[in-house]
Amino acid sequence: MRRGFAAALVTLALLLAGCAPGPEQPAPSPTEATDPPADLPAADDAVTALVAALNARDVSKLPMVRNPADAQAEFETVFAGMDEIYPTVERTAITYEDPDGALATLTMTYQLGKDGWTYDSTARLRHIEGVWRVDWSPQLLHPQLTSDSRLRHTTEEARRGPINDNTGLALVEQRSLYEVGIDKGAVIEADQATAAADLATLLQVDVAAFQKKVAANGPKAFVIAATLRQEDIPSTVVDIPGSHVREITAVVGPTDSFAAPLLGTVGHPTQEMIDKSDGALTPADIVGLSGLQSRYDEQLRGVPSVRVDVVGRKAAAGASAAPFDAFPVFQQDASIGTGIQLSLDRDLQAKAEEVLSTQTGLATLVVVDVATGGILAAAQSPSGGTFPYATYGKYAPGSTFKAVTALAMLRGGVTPTSTVKCPSSLKVGSHTFGNYSGYPSSALGSVTLTDAFKYSCNTAFAGSSVSGDQLHAAAGSLGVGTDYDAGFTSYFGTVQPGNAIDLAASKIGQGQVTMSPLGMAAVAASVGSGKTTIPWLVKDKQAASTAAPLTAAEATALQSMMTATVDSGTGKSLKGIMTGAKTGTAEWGKAGAQQTHAWMIAYNSTYAVSAFVEVGDSGGTTAAPLIVSLFS
Repeated sequence: MRRGFAAALVTLALLLAGCAPGPEQPAPSPTEATDPPADLPAADDAVTALVAALNARDVSKLPMVRNPADAQAEFETVFAGMDEIYPTVERTAITYEDPDGALATLTMTYQLGKDGWTYDSTARLRHIEGVWRVDWSPQLLHPQLTSDSRLRHTTEEARRGPINDNTGLALVEQRSLYEVGIDKGAVIEADQATAAADLATLLQVDVAAFQKKVAANGPKAFVIAATLRQEDIPSTVVDIPGSHVREITAVVGPTDSFAAPLLGTVGHPTQEMIDKSDGALTPADIVGLSGLQSRYDEQLRGVPSVRVDVVGRKAAAGASAAPFDAFPVFQQDASIGTGIQLSLDRDLQAKAEEVLSTQTGLATLVVVDVATGGILAAAQSPSGGTFPYATYGKYAPGSTFKAVTALAMLRGGVTPTSTVKCPSSLKVGSHTFGNYSGYPSSALGSVTLTDAFKYSCNTAFAGSSVSGDQLHAAAGSLGVGTDYDAGFTSYFGTVQPGNAIDLAASKIGQGQVTMSPLGMAAVAASVGSGKTTIPWLVKDKQAASTAAPLTAAEATALQSMMTATVDSGTGKSLKGIMTGAKTGTAEWGKAGAQQTHAWMIAYNSTYAVSAFVEVGDSGGTTAAPLIVSLFS
């Protein structure tokens, strides 16, 4: 008996081994075939319709064995917790079962995580009354689903990488903030308006608006009045009935406005960003929206934790849900984002912002490390908002651009002591150029190039023989006039003069030539360092100059003229603070209602700086005081 039973087992094992599928090419079972039985049509069209319906998320119109409305309801239940994430469905194979069945293998592909999620499921069809009908079951959507379960998507953002200052300390990082508001469930209705008014007054927010907001929310809502740093929460907030403080996580800098145009912001992606991400982003994600946070978002954001679990369904009204142990079917672990290192000096940036805080219009300060070319500060006045005017604004640079024209003249054989002509007016074509009001009459006529530079003679530079190509080349050697990808939002100016009038105007920083405050800081840094300098902000993202380098002899000549400007020219107010400088004004606006940009660029052994005031008087009286305040 035992030997016979053992022999039967061996025989059964051999039979099973003989029909087992191979490792690479599964074979159909004896009851399945890849072609339909002779008396049945192929199920291809029915499977194609099923795939199209699944991709359209509407299976209610398909021929089914049972009620298609129930199938549609189950489809919606299964995906209700998937945050609008659905698979793309494709058919891969069809096999047939005797006497009237077909099995379609469906490949489900989700845009989830870094690499996506793909699996196969099986759809069963039956040929009934001359029609292939879907024999619906939840396993069609995922093999491990049952009539008691559904899918649930959850995600948790990785800890965002920091943006560090030039000492390696975090300027912007993920920190705790606190939402302060009224918990309506903790205060009686009659006292809610008073509590809202008291909290709004304490936090210095609009009282009427907050009272209206509290009244409009549900009876147990937590209504936020303000989001604060811990040190900014008044201790007396606990004395207000219904007040509540809730901790949240946010990506913040030293202050809300600190270097905001450079650093940028984070938040939920826009619909446009989601559409362009090919499924990589969802409305729940946190991403960089502007500035460096946007440019380096992938690096800073890291990889979020993404899970899809099979969980129990909610019970119908009046019923209790059966116990269900949830389990994961897809999981991507989080990885912390990688930070970036900046050249920015925390204290100098804060000081520059403080200096500009009282400016009523737009003004900027850009400071560059003369030795390294790193941007130490790039600040702008409050009216600039978060647009990066300091690094990306486009303005006529006025007479500060004479440093570029002077270099082109030096390359043409002129020296700082050479005699140049400085007439009171100069006619070029139909346009007459003159000097600024208050230009010293003693510096008219035949003067040295240094005198023309330090007193800022327009006619001497506009009337020079420098060509457009020579002007562009000189600009390149001083770090401007060429579009570089410097690793942040930056503009290094455009030097492309057109006709003779435009060329003459460009030589004195008017006409079609435009520069950013960053670009003019690059000119000052190039002169001060004695080499072509393209300022950088993000470590290891420095742009390389494509222009002819500034030579030592050229730098020495330019330094002598900029030093003379501080010693006895229009930059005298910077004496003792800066070694060399150049003032500038530029007219802009409609004819008859023109206003004046005021500029000052300067350098010493440590810093190169540009100061710009959009609507000012002159470089010496409007822009220079900003530099004095910054370094005093």
